[in-house]
Amino acid sequence: MKWIQSVYTFLWLCGLTIPITRPAFAEKSLRVTSYSLPAALGNVHRSTSSSEIYIWAAMFDPLTMVDEDAKVQPWLVSSWESLNPLTWRFHLRQGVRFSNGEPFTSDAVVTNLEYLISPAGKRESVSRVVAAIESVRAIDDFTVEIVTKYPNIMLPGELAMARMTAPGQWRKLGPEGFAKAPIGTGPFKVDRWAANRIDMSAFAGSWTPPKLDKLTFIKLPDAVSRTQAILSGNADVAIVIGPEEIAALADAGHTHHVSRGPGAMGLALLKKQGGPVADQRVRRALNYAVNKERYIEALLNNATIPASQATPSFAIGFDPTLKAYPYDPDKAQALLKEAGYEKGFTLVAEAILGGSAADTAIFQYMAQDLAKVGVTLEMRSIPSSEMIKRVNFGGWGGQAYNIDFNVKPSLDPMRTFALCLTRNDYFCEPDMLPLIRAAQAEFNLDNRTTIVRQLLRRLHDDPPTLYMHETVMFDGLHRRVRGYKPSNLIVNYPQIDVTE
Repeated sequence: MKWIQSVYTFLWLCGLTIPITRPAFAEKSLRVTSYSLPAALGNVHRSTSSSEIYIWAAMFDPLTMVDEDAKVQPWLVSSWESLNPLTWRFHLRQGVRFSNGEPFTSDAVVTNLEYLISPAGKRESVSRVVAAIESVRAIDDFTVEIVTKYPNIMLPGELAMARMTAPGQWRKLGPEGFAKAPIGTGPFKVDRWAANRIDMSAFAGSWTPPKLDKLTFIKLPDAVSRTQAILSGNADVAIVIGPEEIAALADAGHTHHVSRGPGAMGLALLKKQGGPVADQRVRRALNYAVNKERYIEALLNNATIPASQATPSFAIGFDPTLKAYPYDPDKAQALLKEAGYEKGFTLVAEAILGGSAADTAIFQYMAQDLAKVGVTLEMRSIPSSEMIKRVNFGGWGGQAYNIDFNVKPSLDPMRTFALCLTRNDYFCEPDMLPLIRAAQAEFNLDNRTTIVRQLLRRLHDDPPTLYMHETVMFDGLHRRVRGYKPSNLIVNYPQIDVTE
């Protein structure tokens, strides 16, 4: 029951419980608090959410990595080449093993990718990232050939979302069984997975061995509790805290890390459900009604900028000529009056509160601004598992929900637009489909960027979203933590160390 969990959390933060027993020898451990743990457990194909990837990165490796300059870097794949616009050849890193002893070979790549493009794999979120793949086959133990349905210059970057599971374990247990007994090539392996906690130990045979002996993830949904865990000595890292907690950490001699998130925050307006947000004038009015600069300065330490479009400013194809909607409450009121909502209306929005920096306070600021033009913003908190379900299958309880236009791993805005080819998402319109298909099939990056910018302008001028700000993350760090430096929200676990 909730009150039992709350009492336990209080006692734990006060040091009256012992969540981790420290051994007598000098074992290095890192304790990480997170607002959620993966709802899909160890099924790494089930979600592309940042909260899950934060944790899965400790266990699983992707085929490639995309750095903060949008450059694709080798990872489990050591090199690749395009044989023609539809055919790619990937050469695998040799000498890599899974934590159960299985070798990493072409069998792993073929098993994972064939599942993701199969009818059964279509329910997995990662399947939409690799939807361009037509077929995959092994040339030899360390060479794989991938054929795409259309020319796809972004394929190497998209494979940064394809994390490899041990093929023998996957075939033996299936997706649901594997989720409870996950095996990867990453620096850590799972010892115990409980409802609110995951205990891991170092995988000494990993090709990226860690400096730590133990790694523990603890679920604490509230950002204040995560900060207090560091202050009380019960945690070393607090994933996603509010900027208001930074001063408390600094006063106690601790620190924090600021990460540029690969997304643009907003409230998706479910115009296809009808009601006020079905009117373009209302959607534009909502964008004019919110003073983004005010809450960015007050709540986010000026660490980010207002979102001007459905992608962050460092994404491939970002259009610098598109400007964020300025704060103009008079224009907002005029548009609402023109649309027949001079007396306002209530906007119910669902969100995972506590999952991004200062989100609850930001929505309060937004509610104040919207109230000035007659719109009542009612925020409803839902768990991440329910958010994933509703994004995929519908069943919303309001007229809006919180999104982040996430472009990881490839930093490609087409990740968003490609959804229109597989489902009728909230922003999709039939006349957008030819442009989307043209962008997907364009093998020249400059030509592709031109098409992507047309789509971004479409969603700017006729906004299906109340655009907020480009994502930014603040992670709290105990003073004993060294080397913590996530890139595109992928935590660099092998390089992290602690001092006693």
